[in-house]
Amino acid sequence: MRQFALRGLARGLVGGIAGVLGLASVGCGDMERNDPGTLGADDGTQVSELWRARRRPPAPQPPPPAPNPGSGCSQSGLTTAQVIKAAQTPDGAAIPQPSCPNHTCPEVVVRLGFWSCPTIGDTCSSGGRSCLCQRTDGEGQFPSWVCN
Repeated sequence: MRQFALRGLARGLVGGIAGVLGLASVGCGDMERNDPGTLGADDGTQVSELWRARRRPPAPQPPPPAPNPGSGCSQSGLTTAQVIKAAQTPDGAAIPQPSCPNHTCPEVVVRLGFWSCPTIGDTCSSGGRSCLCQRTDGEGQFPSWVCN
């Protein structure tokens, strides 16, 4: 019984090694022919294209969304509706508003007490109100200012 088990183990090991070698030889192809599908092709186009693709620098990343030049910090002469409109895209989506210099709150946050913000953990305070940029739950939503 023990010899039978050892023979089965040996056959399995030899069969496994033969299978791996068989797959490796099929997967590598013939390196001597000038078949365009092999690495041994004389023109070298496949290899040079492969190396060229590896040497390309990564694509430049888009810059973070910049606040709307018409929105932000010093809009005290505008009505609340104008301040809100300045902090929105043409289709009505909120443009995230960062804190202003010296960590004062953007005007839309001062007027409404909330708005979207770009950087979690950023703080601002204005008009006796302290705000913190916190994560907002929901798909595709920006963080938002949470004020006391």
